[in-house]
Amino acid sequence: MTTIFLSKSQQVALQQALISSKLLNSDTANSDNPPSLEQQAYSHIAVTLYRFNLQKIKWPSFLKTAITTATDKCPWLANELVRCQQDFQAKPNDAVISEQSAFINGIFSEELAYIDALFGTEEQAE
Repeated sequence: MTTIFLSKSQQVALQQALISSKLLNSDTANSDNPPSLEQQAYSHIAVTLYRFNLQKIKWPSFLKTAITTATDKCPWLANELVRCQQDFQAKPNDAVISEQSAFINGIFSEELAYIDALFGTEEQAE
């Protein structure tokens, strides 16, 4: 079993993002400590990344959505995502996607682990 290092409000933000993306069929995500706008943005990006990892969306689409989501709420992340988008546009190939995907998956490792644990995919992958 994975230890979850996310706060309750971060978990709620992820659950809300999963519900709004129709990956989770529940609306029971609530907390006494509601998520911040930054946590909501992170969660939305993490769910979008999860969908990319499931091959439900393409890399350029992930980058566009992530940049739009991060722009006002997470400027440092938006800058990194814009850099990734520029690199990809300059040299759009699988090697660039793999490198960038590994980088972004690292940033969102806790969120992705939580999503995997929520869906029980961790046990299936072992």
